Amino acid sequence: MSAWIVPDEHIRALVTAGLSLPTHGALQWYWPALTATTEPGQWTSAELHEQAVMRRKELTTATADRVGAMLAAANRDSVNHRYGEVEIEELYRHRQPLGRVDPLVILLAISCYEYQSCEHDTWKTSEAFQFCEALRGAAIRALPGYDTARGWPIDSESDYLNTLARRS
Repeated sequence: MSAWIVPDEHIRALVTAGLSLPTHGALQWYWPALTATTEPGQWTSAELHEQAVMRRKELTTATADRVGAMLAAANRDSVNHRYGEVEIEELYRHRQPLGRVDPLVILLAISCYEYQSCEHDTWKTSEAFQFCEALRGAAIRALPGYDTARGWPIDSESDYLNTLARRS
């Protein structure tokens, strides 16, 4: 597999999507990933709550530069690992473009970014991976028709066949 540095505009698109796709408040993810457990039948444990408070990251206009830099660094780490390089990434400064974000394009952009950034052994535990997971969820929920589609649960054939017919 080959890897390359995604353009700054690609990073900008991911950050912009995280800032503008509808979520309940700021886009959030946990890093390092939560490891505390809770007792069966309980909603949370004190340890889990403490980890969630300490490890919660969020994307806001105030954190956009840091998040963009983190994404650029993870991409650079992947390329460095793949090709045995020790290059450093350029400084990232976020600027909000004009217009609306297309969630389908963002889903493809996340896939491209992950493909270019997954070469190092710590990708699955990286903050960039957790950010992509959170952004993917926000983009999926922003797809046209998501909020009106039946599927929770699918209890008849017509729930999914009608949905497919409407989209064709």
